Amino acid sequence: MHLLVVDWDYFFPTPTAGAPLGPDPELYAWPVAEDPTHVEAIWLRRLRAFQVVGVPLPYCRGFLRFWGRFGFSAEAALFYADSNAWAGQIFPSNLGGAGPWESVHLYDAHHDCGYKQNHRSFEDWKARGPVSAENRLLAHYWAGSRLHVHFPSWRESMRRPAEEPLIPVGMTIDTGRAPNVVFDAVFVCRSGAWVPSWSDFVVFGAQRKKRNRTSSNTNPDRILDRASGRP
Repeated sequence: MHLLVVDWDYFFPTPTAGAPLGPDPELYAWPVAEDPTHVEAIWLRRLRAFQVVGVPLPYCRGFLRFWGRFGFSAEAALFYADSNAWAGQIFPSNLGGAGPWESVHLYDAHHDCGYKQNHRSFEDWKARGPVSAENRLLAHYWAGSRLHVHFPSWRESMRRPAEEPLIPVGMTIDTGRAPNVVFDAVFVCRSGAWVPSWSDFVVFGAQRKKRNRTSSNTNPDRILDRASGRP
């Protein structure tokens, strides 16, 4: 069985995650934490920082053309949460299977395989935990899954930022080609500490409009609908 994990920051280019620096990189120098302040209240202050200097607000992009490349099993399940930490707790047993995922493919602006500022090593994480958004792929590595990290195409190179995951893992910049697997589960993370709330109406509004314009079974939005069991 195979798991697809998509973090919404994959669709939100930022200089700190490897997008071009542009003329105002300091506007993206955001401390992040998964707490009510940094998921909700902080975005109004950051919005005003863009307005003060007259810089247009950045938005998510590329999300509508993203899904059509993937194959999904007929009974694929869709999981959704604000934090990617929950992806570290989803296993084939949630779907009636057993053992680890054969593969986990992550599409994300970050590798989520643990960071040395938090843990000295994989063994250190195993001893101290916890599972968090920054390290939840370690849980799947520990279980025996093959991991694949796909960074967004807007990332300029693998040299910036420098990556030092706590485990050996394949990391590439997405070329648009689909993995040669059929996914049995999809986990989508809203990632509210990294993606501004002002993007929500663009993302979800565009998806609703696209769903209303077509009834094709190849529409990626309908793929997600089938995966979640909705008509």
